[in-house]
Amino acid sequence: MGRYSGKTCRLIFMLVLTTGFFVAELVSGYLGNSIALVSDSFNMLSDLISLCVGLSTGRIARRSRRGPRATYGYSRAEAVGALSNAVFLTALCFTISVEAILRLARPEPIDDAQLVLIVGTLGLAVNLVGLLVFQDWGSCCNRRPPAPMPAPAVPSSASAGEAVEAELIHNTAFLL
Repeated sequence: MGRYSGKTCRLIFMLVLTTGFFVAELVSGYLGNSIALVSDSFNMLSDLISLCVGLSTGRIARRSRRGPRATYGYSRAEAVGALSNAVFLTALCFTISVEAILRLARPEPIDDAQLVLIVGTLGLAVNLVGLLVFQDWGSCCNRRPPAPMPAPAVPSSASAGEAVEAELIHNTAFLL
């Protein structure tokens, strides 16, 4: 099967794409003096962090080691990762809101509007690609109900599957 599953490959692909575009948006936002691009670049940074958290907690959750220190294994790592991502997003939202209020009080002109428009459009395209990459096209065309799965004896984790599902929900909410 290889080193990475299909879902992990999708996470890594979006990690690389989002990293490149985060840098591009951040640089062009400061060059064009656009708070919209800078705030969208930090949205890309939050995507990066959630992708990294999804990859790392998925790996940790797949560990099957149990003992007195980890009675349920490491399946709760994803919940801790989601909590840390939520705390980061809350702090980021507060910071962007403060900067936007300051810009309302003292507006500044956008230096390079064409650059801002092009990079903003490409940012939308990257989010659309993320939506398409994380969409499970096989499940939408499956007409048969899935076979019932036996109940596991130990709580299990879908690891990379849950991370992909979380990214799909995040990208859909962003596009709306």
